[in-house]
Amino acid sequence: MATESKSVSGNILFRLFWWIVLRLNPQWAHKLMYFGLRDGSFGRTIVKDPALSVTVWGHTFNTPIGIGGGVDKKGNIIDRLMQIGYGFGTFGPYTLEKELPVKQTYYFRKEKSILVQCLGFRNPGLLKMLPLFVKRRYLPHFVGVDLVIPAESEDQNIKQGRHFTYQEEFVLMAQKVAPYCDFITLDLSHPNSELSMLVVDASTVVPIIKEVHEAVRVAAPIQTPPILVKIPLDLNAKEIPLVARNLVDSGVDGVVISGPLSLSKNSLIQLPGLKDERIGMLSGALIKEQTLDLIRQIYEQTKGQVTIVGCGGVFSAEDAFEQIKAGASLIQIDNPALTFGGPTCVSDIHKGLLKLLEENHFSNVMEAIGSGVQKDGWPTSPVSQNKETYQPENVSEPVQPVPEQPVPEQPISNEEVTAPVQPDVQTVQPPVQPQPVPPEITPAPVQPVQEQPSEGQNPQDTVLTPPVPPVQQ
Repeated sequence: MATESKSVSGNILFRLFWWIVLRLNPQWAHKLMYFGLRDGSFGRTIVKDPALSVTVWGHTFNTPIGIGGGVDKKGNIIDRLMQIGYGFGTFGPYTLEKELPVKQTYYFRKEKSILVQCLGFRNPGLLKMLPLFVKRRYLPHFVGVDLVIPAESEDQNIKQGRHFTYQEEFVLMAQKVAPYCDFITLDLSHPNSELSMLVVDASTVVPIIKEVHEAVRVAAPIQTPPILVKIPLDLNAKEIPLVARNLVDSGVDGVVISGPLSLSKNSLIQLPGLKDERIGMLSGALIKEQTLDLIRQIYEQTKGQVTIVGCGGVFSAEDAFEQIKAGASLIQIDNPALTFGGPTCVSDIHKGLLKLLEENHFSNVMEAIGSGVQKDGWPTSPVSQNKETYQPENVSEPVQPVPEQPVPEQPISNEEVTAPVQPDVQTVQPPVQPQPVPPEITPAPVQPVQEQPSEGQNPQDTVLTPPVPPVQQ
């Protein structure tokens, strides 16, 4: 493996100050991190290696490690994070209109987790962010947009003075942002949204995804962005096969696994210092095992037909490698990993991944995807099927033409020479008949006859009498 590493030192004093604040108050450190990223105080160490490249949706990523939704809603730091070494990023999540809900955030340093309690998504709104997307469209960064509808029910979904169905609102937002992004994520994982409960309903989810696909093709026909779906984490054993079937039937390009865990539906996780009545959206290391298990089950149910993007609980190279072996092609780093590990943790993850690939005898990340899942009884891929069906045909076909190849060189070539002579003669005979006729009628013989009409009257009277009047006229 030819590994290339480039390091740029940042502000050492700022990084030391941020590390001290992180030990004292993670919430302050989280806010301080944004200022450091905008000013370039963290520095960067970029690790490049061909073994880390992954090809998905027709695009080759230099690394499978990217930034998930919820990290940057104002468009300030995604491009900075891409310069540090992340392979892709996600803006949002965004609603159609601006939302400023009251929220309370709890940081758990030892558990490396964050609990957010709110009724909606705090964001400036998609319509306000469109000028920024247009401005940065041609930057060499693979960046997508996360779209969400946090309505408690479709009847209460009133935007811009009129009622919107889920399908109409997703189509409207996707059409507006499709020409200015590289992929679109439909977020169906919000705990307070009705869509998180309807994700198992094929009559609701499948038409939405298909309509968004068609709308995006019309809005961006040249570079159509792939459509991803973000599913909730708290799915039971009966719901997972239904969700997997909906993903395959809808023709979605990928699935993000997954969003934060809703403690209103799952009360098995006990958080220190919080009462049982405090519920919200949990993300971080506490949901690592559930995320890994859901990735494995969706990969098994879809049999690898849908690209999986792992999101949640990734803090080290070991965490990322486990999700890759479970079936994830790409990995998203979320807010807890950036807060407790720092934005430069991506360089450590890259170095650790290269070491794990070498220890497990993988030449690249593509070979490791889904390697930890039992694939007995799986239908072979279209490529392998073509190889199996074409091999016997290719073997039988060359056996017959091989003896025929020397035959056409001598005997068949003679037959071919005699055979075409006959049609050539036939084709020559019809043109020979009209050829003598035009010289008799052509004006060339008529002119000399007109000059000497009296000398050749006996043999040419019958022939020359008709052409003489038109010549005189």
